Amino acid sequence: MVCIKKRFFSLNRLLLLAFGLWPDEETIFTRFQATLLCSLLISSIVFQLSRLFIAEYSFDFIVRILSSVTFFATLTSLPLSFWINIKTIKYLLDQLQYIYDQLKDRNEIAIYDKYGYIGKHFTTIVVIFLVCGLCSNSGIVYWPYILDIIVPNNESYAIHTMQFVTKYFNVSEKYYFLVLVHLNAAITTGLIVSVGTETMIFSYLKHICGMFEIASYRIEQAMAPELLHTVDIKSRIVICREMICAIDMQRQAMQCTKCFVTSMEGTVFILIIINVLCMSCNLLRIFQIESPMERMDEVLLHLLAVSTVLTITFACNYVGQEVTDHSNHVYVIIYNVAWYLAPLHIQKLILFLLQRSNKIFSLSVGGLFTASLECFATLVKASLSYFTFMYSMQ
Repeated sequence: MVCIKKRFFSLNRLLLLAFGLWPDEETIFTRFQATLLCSLLISSIVFQLSRLFIAEYSFDFIVRILSSVTFFATLTSLPLSFWINIKTIKYLLDQLQYIYDQLKDRNEIAIYDKYGYIGKHFTTIVVIFLVCGLCSNSGIVYWPYILDIIVPNNESYAIHTMQFVTKYFNVSEKYYFLVLVHLNAAITTGLIVSVGTETMIFSYLKHICGMFEIASYRIEQAMAPELLHTVDIKSRIVICREMICAIDMQRQAMQCTKCFVTSMEGTVFILIIINVLCMSCNLLRIFQIESPMERMDEVLLHLLAVSTVLTITFACNYVGQEVTDHSNHVYVIIYNVAWYLAPLHIQKLILFLLQRSNKIFSLSVGGLFTASLECFATLVKASLSYFTFMYSMQ
């Protein structure tokens, strides 16, 4: 028996297992790991928010802190929700395994594998970028301190880093290194678990697309010309059986999707709001910097934050659009097959399916946001609108 967790989710397991977020047997140790992770991420947000109440602040300082806080909140919210709903995630993965085990047709298995490997390849690409980014970040942050040890100088190589941290968060030079290590650890772990959870969700929804594709394939097989032109009882039984299997696969795909959306709906709704604020605040902060060329490090940080959030938002909406398109494709197949040649009772069944096609199946969050490319464009437009509004208020 093929284990889909090992075949398609091995990289996600590698990223999440060390933090207690892999949906497997839950133990005291995994709870401790997850609690430690969430404490680290939440404490980084609390620290940054505390600067608003402790330090003297201005509008620029508020924007600076909010641009950082919202980015950290983006990295925190989804892994936190993943941990809370870990039993549901485990159930959904078990459902995928059960569905895969029920497949007997080689073509259906090939379709399922195709979409599973699409998700895995996407995860691989993202992980490569993640590793490169984390290595670069570690080098940029800690290399000056290594140079101070290897090649001592009258002036510390890390003086620029110290000035940046103390000014950005308005902290004392005495504690800047602790702040730097704390926030760097939080952003590193946050990126790892965010990539692990988000690519896992992407892969899961690609499996759903595969299930819809299998349903389409079964309908085509049921409505094959050689069966429709044969009027014997055996052909009718084959058509009925194939149609029932196709509808059952479509039903399972819809149920798995609805179960996932229901469990993550609240968090995703909050995440959407945070992402919009994050893009707006970081864009505003870029335009607040008076000498961008002299403070290129800060400009790049905010650009990276915007690009990261933009990528996350696009990936989520893209895969949501894919689910909707594959669901609609089932009905397109029904329209295109020669259903009028089928037996009367099959035609009646198909009419019910065609009526169902009037209601588009989609990933809807709170009834306000529907995962699609149109929604992505709307969110980007909203971010730019808030940015221009805040910029005009200065």
